Amino acid sequence: MSLKSFRLVEEFVQERNASAAVALVHHKGRQYGPVAFGHTAFFPDAPAVTKDTIFDIASLTKVVGTTTITLMLLEDGLFDLRTELGDLLGDVPRDKASITMEQLLSHTSGLPAWVPLYLNAKEPRDVIEQVLACPLEYTPGSQVVYSCLGFILLTHIIQTLTGLSLDALVKERVIQPLQMDDTCYNPPKDVHPRVAYTEWCPRSKRFLRGTVHDENAQAMNGISGNAGLFSTAEDLSKFARMILDGGRTGDQVLLSQATLALLENCYTKGMNDRRTLGWMLYNQPGSSGGELMSDSAIGHTGFTGTSLWIDKAQDLFVVLLTNRVHPVRTNEAVFRLRREFHTAVVAELSS
Repeated sequence: MSLKSFRLVEEFVQERNASAAVALVHHKGRQYGPVAFGHTAFFPDAPAVTKDTIFDIASLTKVVGTTTITLMLLEDGLFDLRTELGDLLGDVPRDKASITMEQLLSHTSGLPAWVPLYLNAKEPRDVIEQVLACPLEYTPGSQVVYSCLGFILLTHIIQTLTGLSLDALVKERVIQPLQMDDTCYNPPKDVHPRVAYTEWCPRSKRFLRGTVHDENAQAMNGISGNAGLFSTAEDLSKFARMILDGGRTGDQVLLSQATLALLENCYTKGMNDRRTLGWMLYNQPGSSGGELMSDSAIGHTGFTGTSLWIDKAQDLFVVLLTNRVHPVRTNEAVFRLRREFHTAVVAELSS
């Protein structure tokens, strides 16, 4: 089944705002798409995009991987939302010891939005050490500053508490139960022909394909809490369907309904943005979710041109994957596309 709204995505590709796009919509038990447009690159011989083209999902990693694992460890009793870093790690500077897990997840930790950690990192440990040494920019809990650094630090916390690597945990507890067979960090070479290209990398002097676009995630060997996952629209639909189904997939329970209910809470009341744990809460005006989502809808975007919005009240989710950073990252047309596409989808389904 298809929707007239998909035409907006097709036009986005035809106008060369990205070489590739795949979109998928679920509404009240019916799935529309995935529909695929364009080619995996702007190169003359690049293959056409298919419904199973793999995209670097960038910061969707924060919610699909890192936040989900963190919520699972919360259920396991390894910490609670008020637990402070000083109680979790033995190597925390004094200014960061009282930062809570809630503040890290809601982007209110005081950490800067982004720092080029990769410039002085030879291995992942160097990246973590730089995050811990980075001066705070504001008092934790006083405002929202969307921070990749906070989610890189979550990588260290998760791995310290479990003794397992983040990619192993995501594979065992998210990817395998949901049968997200095309989702992984560091895609193997044999699937690279299905991966959409991203940006030209001046350091490696090549267009990236199958290598995470985010430089700090590259310095984490492609496995980081802020970015690194590659996936397809169909795989992300399995994840979103699990959220709509109350944390269940088949006879397995990945997350309890009580834990998922936490995602309906705003942890940044009175601040400059509406945030829950990991996710954005729908917030007008200017939301990437458009004009017609429910107030309780949760969503996230990825720098490479990806997004996922889940609206439990409307029994709806929308997956949009593009490679808008190909060939360069300066194209901002995706911001308009997201708003117009989500608005059009909800309007069409409600008519």
